[in-house]
Amino acid sequence: MYRPSVGLIVVLVSALLGVSGCASFGPVSVDRDRFDYIQAIANSWKQQTLLNVVKLRYADTPVFLEVGQIISSYQVGGAVTVGGTVNFGSVATNDLLSLGTGATYVDRPTVTYSPLTGAHFIKTLMTPIPPPALFPLIESGWPVDLLFQIAVQNINGIANRKGGARGHAAEPEFGPLLAALRRIQVSDSIGLRVQVSKETKQEGMVLTFSQKDLSPEVLADRALVRKLLGLRPDLREFKVVYGAAAEGDDVMAIQTRSAFQILVELGADVEVPAEHVAEQRTYPSIPAPAGGPEALPPLIRIQSGTARPTDAFAAIKYRNHWYWIDDRDYRSKGILTLLMIVMTLAEKDEKAPPPVVTIPAN
Repeated sequence: MYRPSVGLIVVLVSALLGVSGCASFGPVSVDRDRFDYIQAIANSWKQQTLLNVVKLRYADTPVFLEVGQIISSYQVGGAVTVGGTVNFGSVATNDLLSLGTGATYVDRPTVTYSPLTGAHFIKTLMTPIPPPALFPLIESGWPVDLLFQIAVQNINGIANRKGGARGHAAEPEFGPLLAALRRIQVSDSIGLRVQVSKETKQEGMVLTFSQKDLSPEVLADRALVRKLLGLRPDLREFKVVYGAAAEGDDVMAIQTRSAFQILVELGADVEVPAEHVAEQRTYPSIPAPAGGPEALPPLIRIQSGTARPTDAFAAIKYRNHWYWIDDRDYRSKGILTLLMIVMTLAEKDEKAPPPVVTIPAN
């Protein structure tokens, strides 16, 4: 029979106590928790936005909950027990040694939500996006035609499509205007600069056409933009202001949409079941415009069905039907992401604090 020495017992007990007491749990959780919460917040935002788009299609009340704070509290405990008898100096009695360990793990996450109401609701959802806040997205690479189709209702009197129960199609000039602006953007011959008014000391945006050598096609697109918008042919710089109509031939007046209006516009493209339209639960879809290279495509494609989708970028269940954006629909995914950016642009200086993640590890 093996008889452990006193020294060996002391070493075993010390090792177990060291593992239990000296292990650091907090730093190990940072990599996992940080990215898990990022993914969870992103997924919940997509689903919340998609749900509100669908609800507005049915004239239902949209509700937004912002994640205010996340507290994920961990508690880890361990115990080591040692028992037995050791007989020194006797060969007749067996030595007995028993070792025991135990551990507990508790995870108690607490998430607080703040409903979007009152003044914050008005500023975030109902305030039109300032045109000077929209144009930097063009310089950063967002396609101007896509950006204007989703966020602009009117440019110098030329109206975009309007969704909703009393919606209408875009005016015939709107599609060719956006297509020409996109080709000019691709040619890298359009720019922006900030101009400070001497009277009001406020910053304004100026749209500029560069003087570099351009192809005849791009020059023709510039001439078309000037003609459609009623701009002077000899000018290269135009003031950008908010409004439905320009006050001069050197002004580009842009009537932008609010985040709420954009949600309504996206709702117009939801593929609702035919029986819901027949039962007047929602309005019928606006007929698609006539085909052509410059016809405006639907803003987004939100599919519907009775079965849960298998490959969805975002999916929600509403009125016993599933509504989703396919993960292979790159344009629709980009529109949903752009909506988050647009809602941020609509906010003023008074912003709700971002989500705070607090993870105490005990």
